Amino acid sequence: MDQKYRITAGLIGAIGLAALGVQLGLRLGRGQSLGPALWSMAGFFTILTNLLMTATMLTIAATGRRLPFGWMSMVTLSMIMVGLVYHTILAQHFSFSGLRWWVDMALHSILPALMLWFWLMETSRNDPRGGQPLWWLLWPAGYAVYALVRGALTGRYPYPFLNLDELGAGAVALNMAGMVAVFAALAYALNAIGRVMPLRAAYAER
Repeated sequence: MDQKYRITAGLIGAIGLAALGVQLGLRLGRGQSLGPALWSMAGFFTILTNLLMTATMLTIAATGRRLPFGWMSMVTLSMIMVGLVYHTILAQHFSFSGLRWWVDMALHSILPALMLWFWLMETSRNDPRGGQPLWWLLWPAGYAVYALVRGALTGRYPYPFLNLDELGAGAVALNMAGMVAVFAALAYALNAIGRVMPLRAAYAER
């Protein structure tokens, strides 16, 4: 693996780490103690997915090892959905400034875009490509189960479209079915892109 690739992964991971760190700092600054702040953050798909992405990028940077195409695609797919869901459903309800605006932009816009760009670069280096797109839904599916169980136990749901208490099981089931359909469509789109991206000559020569 060339150094530029590792450095790029490290920079993306560092941005993710900084954004998550600032988000935690903002919560602590509002008077939350560390434990409750971490517990609250751990309820959100945005936070957990950015944490997964950050760990992935820092692992690449630290080890110099390419991770499987399926793993990279799962992380990229989830990051794309972080941005899409936020900007189409949630963003209209918020107005941030200062550091909160920066964190919001980093977690929901900048890092998803950087992850997609990195994934596109990865597809030109990593063969064989393609895979099993439905397996890439394991992370969001696991989160959905976790969020519903957590909400049922605590009475607090991280996102309004998952709120069983207010919407009822039928409406939440429809919302989740819609999310699954979008995730699956994007997964197959990424897989198709991965199959047609030309390999770099540097890889072919190895």
